[in-house]
Formats: sequence, structure tokens, C-alpha cells
Amino acid sequence: MSEVMAIASSTWRRVLRMKAVYFLILCTLILIACAYNYDVLSIGRHKELMMNVSLFLNTVAAVIVAVSLTFEMPKDIKSGVASTLLSKPLGRTQYLIGKLVGTVITGVVVCGLITAGFVFVFNTFFDKTPFSMIQGHLMIIASLLPMCAVALLFSVLLPESIAAIVTAIAIGLSFSATKLSHVKFVYGGIIPDLNLFDMRGEAVWGAGISWVYMAIAVAWGIVFCVFASSVASLVFGHKDLK
Repeated sequence: MSEVMAIASSTWRRVLRMKAVYFLILCTLILIACAYNYDVLSIGRHKELMMNVSLFLNTVAAVIVAVSLTFEMPKDIKSGVASTLLSKPLGRTQYLIGKLVGTVITGVVVCGLITAGFVFVFNTFFDKTPFSMIQGHLMIIASLLPMCAVALLFSVLLPESIAAIVTAIAIGLSFSATKLSHVKFVYGGIIPDLNLFDMRGEAVWGAGISWVYMAIAVAWGIVFCVFASSVASLVFGHKDLK
């Protein structure tokens, strides 16, 4: 467990120490605030526009964090950073779990800061932030689990140059390609059903999200994460890293 947390810590610390991360978060909040100036173009719906923009940009941030995992692992392996741990019997599994946990923590911090910033910006221009919006952002944070699991799986299945592209496409499809719902092994299997976490309609229009539904969606995300991580560990355990 100590090895896992050491890898996780090195992952999120390295990313969160980068000043560029906070600059991008600031740019995201500026874009969210800019939605206030579109009251005429949006026919008086600039409040809803700001809500939609915040959810969309927070989702994009979550996807970027997840895709970054496909670059982290090859970098560590090529540089020899992970060589000592990978030489141990359980080292490869510990390494994968550590990278997954570290990336998820990174995403939680980044998306959490965007959520907190949105609440501040929204309260500055309008009334108190609807609780449904906070729930919507929490669902985006919860979606980090299956998204990072997808990135982990493809990072061990595919070459470095292809893994990031395939991961981004897979995540995009899992948000939008409803036709894939009929292909059970693919949709909800190899790639997750991220529509379960897309609550923009309920969040923006104040319908609210059932806590029972949120709990079930999170539980599904955890199950998928365990499944994808197990497959990744199985493949990675027999992979020649030379």
C-alpha cells in the first residue's frame, strides 16, 4: 500500500506543482465569466449559458486529466523511474494502481477548483448557485473514475503515440454515441457509459438529481474502474517492457 501511495503522490504532486495548470484553470473561469456578457445573443438566457459553459469546460478538464495518464506511464518507464518497482512480483499492479489513484486525485483537485471558482463567479453575477449545479459538477468529478480507467487500459494495450488518441475518441464516443448502446461488450464494457454522469439538463434547469441515482452511478463507475484496471493489470503483467 505504501508503494501505491508513493506512486500516486509523485503523480499528483508533479502535475499540481506546474504553474500552467493553475493558469489554465484561471482561463477556464474567465471563459465562464464571459458568458454573462451574452445576455442579448442568448435572449436573456445568459444565466443558463454560464451554467452550461461551466459544466462543459469542467468535463473537458476531466478528459484532459484522464488522457494525460497515457503520457505519464510511458514517460516513467522510458526514464527508468519505475524500474525498481516493476522488478518486484506485485510491482506492476502496484504501479498501475498508483498511477490511476494519482491521476484521479489530480482530476479531483483540478475539477474541484473549477467547481469552486464557478460558484464564486456565479454568485458574483447572480443569486445563490442552485444546488442542482453543484450536483452536476460532482457527477463530473465522479466520472473521473471510469475515464481514468479507460486511459489506463488503453495505455497498456496500445503504443504511446496511439493510446492518447484512442482514449480521447473512446471517451468522446461514450458521451455521445447512443447507437453503441446496442453493442453491450463495447458500450459499458470496453468503454464506459458516461451518459450516466451527464446531468447537464437536470443541473441547468434546476430539476435536481436524485441522491440514489448519484450513488448508483458512482457505484457503477467504481465497478467499471475495477474491471478495466484488472484487465490492464493482466495485460501489463505479461507485457515486455524492454
